[in-house]
Amino acid sequence: MDLDVAHDHGFFILIEVVSSRSSRRISSWQVSHQNKSYGGFIDAVCDKAFVVPCWIFLLSRVPGTGMAFVQYVVLFCLILAETASGSIRFRAYYSSGGVPAPTVKGLDFSSSAVKADHVGKAKQTFEMVGTALFILPFFFKYIGLVLLMFAVPLAYESVRRKVNSRVIYVDGTVKNFDHKTIKFWTQAKGMGSKLVVGIQGTTTQNSDMVLNACSSSRVDEVMAEAPSKIDLYFLDKNKIDYIVLYTGQTGLEMDDDVLNANRCLGIGEDGSARPVKAKGSHKE
Repeated sequence: MDLDVAHDHGFFILIEVVSSRSSRRISSWQVSHQNKSYGGFIDAVCDKAFVVPCWIFLLSRVPGTGMAFVQYVVLFCLILAETASGSIRFRAYYSSGGVPAPTVKGLDFSSSAVKADHVGKAKQTFEMVGTALFILPFFFKYIGLVLLMFAVPLAYESVRRKVNSRVIYVDGTVKNFDHKTIKFWTQAKGMGSKLVVGIQGTTTQNSDMVLNACSSSRVDEVMAEAPSKIDLYFLDKNKIDYIVLYTGQTGLEMDDDVLNANRCLGIGEDGSARPVKAKGSHKE
């Protein structure tokens, strides 16, 4: 038997089964996603592999002047920040769930930990130009030091964005636990640092749903006997930042206060997430 597959947004989708004398191997979601995002990952870590050894070497070449303390502090801060940033990128890349996180429109969400954003690009420019000038003698050295000083807050802001804590809640009351559910949960997890899946009804009635959610590597916590209507009190009490829905989702009611606070996001068919509007509609 042979499989005909199509590629849609980085995923392989089964179309039909046809007769054939040979077999075909299909890459997993995780492998496909890593291959697709490899260029952005390498682009983001190559600058660190270059500048960090340079800064370590320059620490031993700081002259014993009145500016020596400032130079030591700047170089140490950059080394620590870039080492932390590189470690976070490696972890994010190799622990990826295989599904890219949706692009959030209408809200200021932190960017991916794998690719560099505009803050990272600005930081990289200051670091590269500053390091090049810092190596040169005379007044060029001090111009480079000033540029490296500007890069320090950008470097720590870049790290802060990657480790920003955000709890995401999704409703997992689904009868058919299939690849669509796994994809949706993985997308939701990519939007935050922790994913909570709520299962409505009693634990006895929906024990299989609870166990299915517990078996997923993308789920951090399962909430049994979750409410069918979500309000701000529920979100604040459980320290949940956002609730995420998929297109056409039913069986879950949103309080208007949650929608007006832009704490409910809907993932559309285009792969983007937007705040769900009020007036009782769960569609983007």
